[in-house]
Amino acid sequence: MSTERTKLEQGRAAFAFKCAEEGARLEKKKEYLSYVRKIPMQIKTNGLGAAMAFAFAKGSKNGTPQKDKAWGLLYHHVEQWLKIDPKQLIQFNDNRLAAKLTEEKSATYRAVTIEVLAFLSWLKRFSEGLIDE
Repeated sequence: MSTERTKLEQGRAAFAFKCAEEGARLEKKKEYLSYVRKIPMQIKTNGLGAAMAFAFAKGSKNGTPQKDKAWGLLYHHVEQWLKIDPKQLIQFNDNRLAAKLTEEKSATYRAVTIEVLAFLSWLKRFSEGLIDE
């Protein structure tokens, strides 16, 4: 019998694996791996909002993340996880995560940060396994 926490971890891991596979198909997959490794520290240093704004700025064109670019795909993956996360910590429209984070209460912001870091931990593990350096 699975606990809710186990189900959440399994869901996180399964989604992260799909994302890592998508990252491994990028032309610049090594860049994707590098960014997956870097962004947790950026989040811890600068905050989730600033890190997501950076990823959005680096990987977007005309306000839309470019999924053929490493930063754009990474931003898209984080956004998609938060949309399907069973805890539903935050709701936002497409491509609006970075903006929505600026409006959230401190407790929600911290909870979303913890969730994103947990997702990125799985994404990093799978990306390292699927992308040759």
